[in-house]
Amino acid sequence: MENNSELTAERSLEIIKKQIEQSRKTIEKNSGMPMVIWGALVCVTALIVGHLWRVTENANWNLLWFVMAIIGWGYMVWTSRKEKSNRMPKTFVSQVIGNVWFAFGIFASILPILMFVIAPLFADSHVLGYGYTPLIIVLLGLATTATGMILKSGWMTAGSIIGGLAGFVCAILFKGPYEMMVLAGVSAVMLLIPGIMINRRKDYV
Repeated sequence: MENNSELTAERSLEIIKKQIEQSRKTIEKNSGMPMVIWGALVCVTALIVGHLWRVTENANWNLLWFVMAIIGWGYMVWTSRKEKSNRMPKTFVSQVIGNVWFAFGIFASILPILMFVIAPLFADSHVLGYGYTPLIIVLLGLATTATGMILKSGWMTAGSIIGGLAGFVCAILFKGPYEMMVLAGVSAVMLLIPGIMINRRKDYV
């Protein structure tokens, strides 16, 4: 009787493990398009902001990032509602990845307010004196690295670590409008290209 219980427990664990692995593979296949969308939005916005910033010598063009965020989230909500009938049920893996990017969204949204709205009330310049781009690159690197680890994607994890660290250094060295070029490159490496690769691999599976 005891042996039967042990076999049943082992069988249950095996089934749970297979379900988690299957959900991980399914989530990876469905993560390609959001990565492409956000990667493209960040790349295009960074190039536009960098160009206008350089030509006009006015950093206020960075306000276009808020416009990009509204467009991006609006598109994702519209897509989610459109595909509601085919929506994949929530799993532990999907909730963990969702929480990772939700945390990224919180920090990415609140940090610029603290740096450029709150901090100037108490100091003459923004926090660190380096601007916001190096921080957003680190946050993006952490989020994409965590996503790659959860999905057990070695190439995504390695690319995110290298892109995040190299991008952070470059964003500090190349300040002003040129840091936007760095951000465009980083988003291509960590979001756009991985998303395209996932979509292409999905087509052949």
